[in-house]
Amino acid sequence: MTKTLTALMLLLASPASAAAVDEFRAGNWAAAIRDGRAENSVDSLVLAGRAQLSIAGYQTDSKDRALALVAAAEKDFDMALSRAPTNVEAQLQKAIAIAYRAQLTRGIGLAKETRRRFEAIRAAHPDNSLVWGALGGWHGGAVATVGSFLAGTALGAKKSEMERCYAQALKLAPGLPSTRVFFAITLLDLDAGNSARAAGLLKGLDALPAQDGFEAMLKRQGLELAAVLAKGDKAVAQATARRLKAFARIA
Repeated sequence: MTKTLTALMLLLASPASAAAVDEFRAGNWAAAIRDGRAENSVDSLVLAGRAQLSIAGYQTDSKDRALALVAAAEKDFDMALSRAPTNVEAQLQKAIAIAYRAQLTRGIGLAKETRRRFEAIRAAHPDNSLVWGALGGWHGGAVATVGSFLAGTALGAKKSEMERCYAQALKLAPGLPSTRVFFAITLLDLDAGNSARAAGLLKGLDALPAQDGFEAMLKRQGLELAAVLAKGDKAVAQATARRLKAFARIA
């Protein structure tokens, strides 16, 4: 009896496992994957997938490993969508995963599919700042990668659309760190001469709250970039921005 009571008291005194949302908020990607799959809800599966995309994009230096993580993330998003086909976050993250595959494989078809998915989500949810930002990144990233002419002819990507999409994203959610950081990085990736605009976007970033581990990571990146921009060397600022992009670790 005494042993049973002791065991029960120890059990009650031990902290319960954190939920996937708590692990994701803290930026504990591996734990968010584990707990998200264990909880097996639509929301937790999306978090598990997002955590895998975070590892693939920002902590992996192997292309094969990154592709495997993206594929596993897509399975989590697909499972979430099989249960909740209209879940906007699952739809958006699935599209981002496809964008990651397109980037890693230089797949034109995948890039076009990404755009179609983003535009479909935007049409259904025009007040969603994240999809506007994702489309801004898609247009800007395509132009930065292959140049305005090829991006326009092969993909229909335009700098003007990048500007319009990011402007709307900022209008809808001006206090979201990730949108400001992604826009600043995209501008510098396109042209080192955009340094002043990038610095303006990052002004006051330190005062903006980060809602989760991903936002916190982007905020840290933005503050690092802002410090470099403050020194006035445009070439170094551009190099820093490119180093902070997803998959920059992969040669």
